[in-house]
Amino acid sequence: MLAAVLALACSAAPAQAALPDRVVSIARGELALGVREMPRGSNDSPRIARYRTAVRWSGGPAAWCGYFASWVAQQAGAPVGDRGEGIGLVTEFRRWAQRTGRWRTAPRRGDVVVFRHLHVGIVEAVQGATVVTIEGNHDQRVARVQRSRSEIRGYVRLGP
Repeated sequence: MLAAVLALACSAAPAQAALPDRVVSIARGELALGVREMPRGSNDSPRIARYRTAVRWSGGPAAWCGYFASWVAQQAGAPVGDRGEGIGLVTEFRRWAQRTGRWRTAPRRGDVVVFRHLHVGIVEAVQGATVVTIEGNHDQRVARVQRSRSEIRGYVRLGP
């Protein structure tokens, strides 16, 4: 039974699903895999190395929240960056979103959330003053986190 649940959670979202649903489904799949740094504190693991492939100019192990968000967006069919090259730096997510008209102050499920403390994640749900996110590199793992809107600088809309 557990294997069936994990298989369902890890499968890619159907191509016909709306973009926000695909983004959240893919992020949830990574959460279900229990992705974490190996060894702890290394900014690396085989799965994290896969996230780096979504960012054209990524180097070796480094802070990987942007790699995670770029990989999720790419897998959902909405690659980020001017030419879909991915974005590794948190500050570049905001600059790119502002330059391309994707910057928002209100959250929507499936958005990339940009935090005030130089971190990004994926909006899973909005619950009043709380935003539930799935983040890469939160406590050295992919994690579901409940965040106050006061922690958030803004949101990057991946689709229309």
